[in-house]
Amino acid sequence: MALIFFDLDGTILLNGKIVKGTSEMIDQLHENGHEVAIATGRNPNLIKDINQALNIDHLVLANGSYVLSKGQLISEKYIPFSTVKKMMDKADQMNFDLTIEYIDAYIAYRQDTKASEKFSKHFQLPMASYDASVYPKRPVFAFLVFEDDVVETIKDDFPELQFNQSGGMAYDVNLAGGLKAEGVERLVQHLGYKTEDVYAFGDNYNDINMFKAVGHGIAMGNAVDALKDVSDYVTDDVDKEGIQKALKHYQLL
Repeated sequence: MALIFFDLDGTILLNGKIVKGTSEMIDQLHENGHEVAIATGRNPNLIKDINQALNIDHLVLANGSYVLSKGQLISEKYIPFSTVKKMMDKADQMNFDLTIEYIDAYIAYRQDTKASEKFSKHFQLPMASYDASVYPKRPVFAFLVFEDDVVETIKDDFPELQFNQSGGMAYDVNLAGGLKAEGVERLVQHLGYKTEDVYAFGDNYNDINMFKAVGHGIAMGNAVDALKDVSDYVTDDVDKEGIQKALKHYQLL
């Protein structure tokens, strides 16, 4: 039997909505004896009960920083408060939009343009509440930075962080390291699967490391070329039953 990881946006979600047929597909995988997990850049407060709607019990969230299995916390990793304060200060100095993703909140620390609003609308996320006074007194998973030139300017000042493009509209900023791969490996170990029995579907840059940690990395047809280049198989687009076609190719469905 297999353990199958699904990214969310661009993989089983299109513009923030579950693609038609996904729920039935996952039910069939369960009936066939397979385990299903989500592996996403989204944080716990942005999962929007998608896992419950799809009856998925295993979660790798925040690009690998928060891992749950049937409600049990397997691992967690947060950005140090000193780094959070440094990023806030940098945003104030350079006047760039910055969203801070806390474990229990999604807050626009600086919102000088409509970039955050456009991002939220595109992915059907709740609008980030605006609060320039927030200081990190609770765990922080990630930042969102929206401008390419800002990222190029600041990334060398934050060697402890990793900047990944997110849907072409922003950058997910997490602690540097294995990211999704680390979270996936923790869950694989917890569930006792062999690497050759582990599959992962994705579409974006933050899925590259994940593909290197599983036996079979499957890129959506709409995936970025960099992910397709490291994949074992490229399937059709998210809205053209790409996942179903790949699962049938691997005789899992």
